[in-house]
Amino acid sequence: MIFKFQIVSQESQNFRLEVALDDKHSFFDFHTIIQKSVGFESHQLASFFVSDKRWKKLVEISMLDLGINGAAFFIMQKTRIGDLLHDEGQQLLYTFDFENDRSFLIELTGIIMEKNLNEPLVALKQGEAPVQVLGENVTPLEQLELQEEVYMDFGELDDYTEIFGEMDDF
Repeated sequence: MIFKFQIVSQESQNFRLEVALDDKHSFFDFHTIIQKSVGFESHQLASFFVSDKRWKKLVEISMLDLGINGAAFFIMQKTRIGDLLHDEGQQLLYTFDFENDRSFLIELTGIIMEKNLNEPLVALKQGEAPVQVLGENVTPLEQLELQEEVYMDFGELDDYTEIFGEMDDF
């Protein structure tokens, strides 16, 4: 059985990605095809979330085994697409930047019953995906300005002298 997905971003209105996977592919396969398609680096943490129609997160499918005891918890490498998805119109969130709570919106747009797919397939890639982590595209001049601002926050050496007096040389 083949699952067809449409992936969009709230940040990049012209971005759209359409992917097809077999129901036996894992969520890790899904993660990998998304990462490769949009040019993201694979060392960043990401998770899928099965959501309701209002994009409220219901079930997490994580890259890492967090060892949560007793809770319904799924790991990307061990969970197949067909284990959790059954109906057209189901929605997922793919969170790729946890620090800033940024995600792709994914919808299951079609199910083809009597076909199989050996490898995940990108059917369409349109527009530019958002950057993976905010703040990565900082120019060297902006980086220098940011560093100067940090140093300013610690005060002047004269303030230290006023409070604690002159330091003796040893």
